[in-house]
Amino acid sequence: MSSSGYTPNTGVTAPIDPGWNDPPKLSYNPGTTPNKPRNILNKRVAFPLSSATSNPVVMPPVNIPPMPAGFPPAPPVQVPSILPQEINVDSESTLQEVKQILLEFLDNSSELGPKANDIRRRIGVMEEMWSSGKLDSRIYVQMKDLAHALKDDNPSKADDIHRALMVDHVSAVGTWMPGIKQLIHNCIARSELLSIDKE
Repeated sequence: MSSSGYTPNTGVTAPIDPGWNDPPKLSYNPGTTPNKPRNILNKRVAFPLSSATSNPVVMPPVNIPPMPAGFPPAPPVQVPSILPQEINVDSESTLQEVKQILLEFLDNSSELGPKANDIRRRIGVMEEMWSSGKLDSRIYVQMKDLAHALKDDNPSKADDIHRALMVDHVSAVGTWMPGIKQLIHNCIARSELLSIDKE
């Protein structure tokens, strides 16, 4: 007789002792709930609205050791004051030199056409402000360098000086500098045409 646990008379399987590798029997009844509640780990905790119910946490005082007496206090740092220094320039002779170079360059720039009259007027405004002492001595020096850069056919240097003047002294040069800018652009265009012709 086999030991399978089947009884032919009744057709019912008798209980069998579990083997060493059989899975354990779990007693699961879907109608019952477990006694121990589950921990909900993603639940948010409300922030307490009143601070009267909670006891404030008092931090213990921090004891900072005193500075050793052997080191004297550091001396105050002295920042050197950088003030613009006046440059000694002969205003009248520099004005005449700059004006002569600019007007000669303008006379040799026939391609400017009707713009030449406006440029000449702006050079006159520069001369008037220069003669009345409304310009800084640093502007004198920079305008002299700019004029010589145009004379030497160095428009990139003249353009750099023009930008520096517009950044540092826009209130003083803003009314007449657009005329000088036209001369610089004309010098740039002339240099580009010369380089194309050489090729």
